[in-house]
Amino acid sequence: MDIRPGRLTKYLLACVMMDQNLQALLTELMRLAFFTSIVPDGAATTGFEIANDAILSGLREMGHTVVVIGFKLPRQRATGQTDVIALEVRELENSAVGAVGKLVWLAQAVRYGLPYAAAKLADFSSHALDDVIALAGPFDGYILNSYQMATAFPQLQEVPHVYVAHNVEHQSAVQNALAVGSRLQRWLYQRDARLLKPLEEKFCRDASFVWTFSEADVVGHNLTAEQGCLLPLIVPKGGGRRAAADKKFDAGLIGTWSWQPNFVGLKWFAEEVGPLLPASMKIAVAGSVPETALEIGSQFSFLGRVDSAESFLNSVHIVPLVSRGGTGVQLKTIEAFQAGHPCIATASSLRGIDDIPPNCRKADNPAEFADALVQLVELSKSGQLPTVDGSEFFAKQKSAMDVGLKRGIASLES
Repeated sequence: MDIRPGRLTKYLLACVMMDQNLQALLTELMRLAFFTSIVPDGAATTGFEIANDAILSGLREMGHTVVVIGFKLPRQRATGQTDVIALEVRELENSAVGAVGKLVWLAQAVRYGLPYAAAKLADFSSHALDDVIALAGPFDGYILNSYQMATAFPQLQEVPHVYVAHNVEHQSAVQNALAVGSRLQRWLYQRDARLLKPLEEKFCRDASFVWTFSEADVVGHNLTAEQGCLLPLIVPKGGGRRAAADKKFDAGLIGTWSWQPNFVGLKWFAEEVGPLLPASMKIAVAGSVPETALEIGSQFSFLGRVDSAESFLNSVHIVPLVSRGGTGVQLKTIEAFQAGHPCIATASSLRGIDDIPPNCRKADNPAEFADALVQLVELSKSGQLPTVDGSEFFAKQKSAMDVGLKRGIASLES
């Protein structure tokens, strides 16, 4: 080897640079604990679960090791995943319990002085959680997914962490309080709003970084560019052209209707748009609908929980996206755009999304929404709607999501 002074200097510099690059690579790959109220089971159905899957898939594709720690629902299947730790099997969904169960949760909320959803977790032993973390660790940092675990177990905030703000929760609680008819529910949402506002401020102030799902939530949490960023989301299965299938329904809605903001949208569509639609129109609603009475017309069929959201959406001509409030992003909108489904959407359904495909129309007024839906159904049946491949939308969302994920993880290294 030629070791003349000039070449030796270049060689040594190259070795130093290679060593620095190797060190940078090694520090990039981290072992992370992801704390969430509901662990994944590989069959995401709710928006919350789909968002979590997107984040976890994105981080693991980058090479990070992510161990998920949280609670398992009775309805969830066993997966045998070694990187998912279920602290306990317990019911957490309002739609799955009766009045007695809800009163028990309310009593826990008052007893612990916590928001309603966080109080459902708080009777689990903090010491037992610490033991689980010690056994599963060590970790380079934590990801605190939404407010429930971080509120019920404050010790999680003592480790460098990224906070995932699914919504501006106190604002959503205020909106929910205005929308419900029950005095008890109104009081409960008002109580949550009062408790959540200072909690969210603390979470965003103390976190190494904050991910939100819409630009409006970046503003709603008063985040600077250094504190957090928008994390565009995807449905992990990817984008593409929707599959050809027999259309059983003119329009179809699917969602977690037990979540109050979603139910408000369904109620608006059923009771304000529904009466303006032809009686011959066939509209299917998939997902568990609360017992709260809905005034519906003969056009509506309620199917309950369906085995495959994809198959259901492929069986309808048009997908109405009917959000009327809330914060964060609508995962069902992203799913529809990725799959190329023709749809009609309210402004709230489109929050956090700038790239609107040509087979989607916007409408907020009930009469405009009804007229647009009738037109789109007719165009779909006659084959005149443009066919949209959602792969480009997926690729843009994925690229932007990866940038946001990297920014958050980098904050744990500093």
